[in-house]
Amino acid sequence: MPLNDSPHGPVLRSARDALCAAGLAAGVTLVLVEEWGALAELNDRHRGEWFPLLPRPSATPSFWVAAVDADGEFVATHGVVLLDCSAASFGARVGDLTAFHDPGAAPVGEFGFCASPAAQETRGAVAWIVAGWNRPDWRGRGLFHLLGAVARLVALDRWSPRWVVGLVDPESVPVWVRRCAGRALLEPLPAVLFQQAGVGRLPLHFMRWSRDAVVLDLKDATCRALAPT
Repeated sequence: MPLNDSPHGPVLRSARDALCAAGLAAGVTLVLVEEWGALAELNDRHRGEWFPLLPRPSATPSFWVAAVDADGEFVATHGVVLLDCSAASFGARVGDLTAFHDPGAAPVGEFGFCASPAAQETRGAVAWIVAGWNRPDWRGRGLFHLLGAVARLVALDRWSPRWVVGLVDPESVPVWVRRCAGRALLEPLPAVLFQQAGVGRLPLHFMRWSRDAVVLDLKDATCRALAPT
C-alpha cells in the first residue's frame, strides 16, 4: 500500500504499517484497488447480503480498500469518492443529486433531500466514504473500523481533503457511535433522504470528520495497534 509524499507522511506511514499488521493478525491482507468496476462486480456477486452501491458521478476520482483472506477472497471493503464541493456544498449536491450522478443524468424518480445543517456547510474537497461491507462470516472481527481507518488514511494521503464524510444507515449508527465520540460528528437523526432507483427511500445519518480529526484518529489507531495484548 504505497503512500505519496504527504505533509502528514510520518503519521500516515506509521498508521499504515500498524493497520496492515493488525490486518495480518486478524487473518487478512489489506489491499488498495483503483478499479471501481471491480467493486461493482463484487457488490453484484454478494447482493444477497449487501445493499446495491450508491451511484457516483462518472468522472469522480475514487478508490477502494479491501481485506483479502487466505484463499484470496475479498471479505470486507470500504470505498472512497472525492467530491468537489467548493461551488456547492455536500448537502446541496445531495439535494440536486450531483453527489450521485452527472448533472441531468439521474434516473426518473430518484430524489435527494438534505436537512442537515452540517452537510449544508460542508464545502471544499470532500472525501466520501461509501461501500462499507463485511462478508457475513467475517463480521464481528473488527474489520469494519480497520478498513474505515485505512480508507481515511489513503484519502488523506492522496487528496488531503478538508472533510471526510459518510452517510450512515440507521442500523449502522450504533457501530459508529463510540468510534466517533470526541472525534467526528455523527448526527443523531437521519436528516438525509435519498430515493435510489431500484432500492427505495434511504434515511441516512450524516457523519463528518475534519482533516485534523482524521490525523488524530490515525495516531490513536497506531497506538492501539501497537499496544501490547
